[in-house]
Amino acid sequence: MQTDPTEPGLQSPARSEKRKRWTGDLRIAQIFAETPTVKTFRMVMPSGERLPFDFLPGQFLQVEVQSDDGTKAKRSYTIASSPTQRAYVELTVKREAQGTVSRHLHDIVKRGDLVRIAGPFGHFTFTGSDAESIVLIAGGVGITPMMSVLRFLTDTAWAGDIFFVYAARSTEEFLFRTEIEQLERRHANLRVFASMQRTPGTVWHGAEGPITRELLESAVPEIAKRRIHLCGPPPMMLAMRNILTEIGVPDAQIYSEAFGPASLPVDDPAEVAAEESMTANAVPYPSGEGRTRFS
Repeated sequence: MQTDPTEPGLQSPARSEKRKRWTGDLRIAQIFAETPTVKTFRMVMPSGERLPFDFLPGQFLQVEVQSDDGTKAKRSYTIASSPTQRAYVELTVKREAQGTVSRHLHDIVKRGDLVRIAGPFGHFTFTGSDAESIVLIAGGVGITPMMSVLRFLTDTAWAGDIFFVYAARSTEEFLFRTEIEQLERRHANLRVFASMQRTPGTVWHGAEGPITRELLESAVPEIAKRRIHLCGPPPMMLAMRNILTEIGVPDAQIYSEAFGPASLPVDDPAEVAAEESMTANAVPYPSGEGRTRFS
């Protein structure tokens, strides 16, 4: 079956630099428990129609929740699903002990509920049109924008080399493990490298501990010549940037975004405008504060 080349989101998302933003309610269609502390929320239009907005792989949505006392809180979460999926959008959220929105989503929201969202936002994107190969380096729940990119590139049969490098604390926290392993088996241009401690009772024959320079150079040949997307907790981001610099990767080839527990609300429209003016290869909030995700 041929795809209608005029339908947005299915031809070439890169052709539209500015995506139309949308604000409204989506219905929770399914909730998946990924790990003991991470859930994926699949959201659809209440009417059953296709999504009213298009997005690029790597962009995020703002979620607004309201507590019983009427207090509202907003936080931003990166879209984990592929833009090729037009019937739903997925957010993968880690429950943070001090996170008002993440606790609400994990503890209160149930299938069938409506959730207020706005977006999409962000420039931390990759569609395959800007480079012939891509290195996706993620730590912990910072894997979510990389999954959107990976799903999109494999959905569209992108021919370039994809290097997927992931670090997690333990095998119990290896997000999307089954899907990633299946994608690697099906796509010859995808190479996956992961490092973590083995959780008792699980099987793990891969590397353990943090990703070192030696491990990275072994996993990604000629890495200094490739475009790199980096996302994870601030300490991991700093360590990886130092390693990449030592290897000789030009700063202009490193695109990054900081993830971690947010400590500031994002209700100020001026903050959203400020983010839109930032360049993609800058780490917005190296301290872990501000527009970070998953809180």
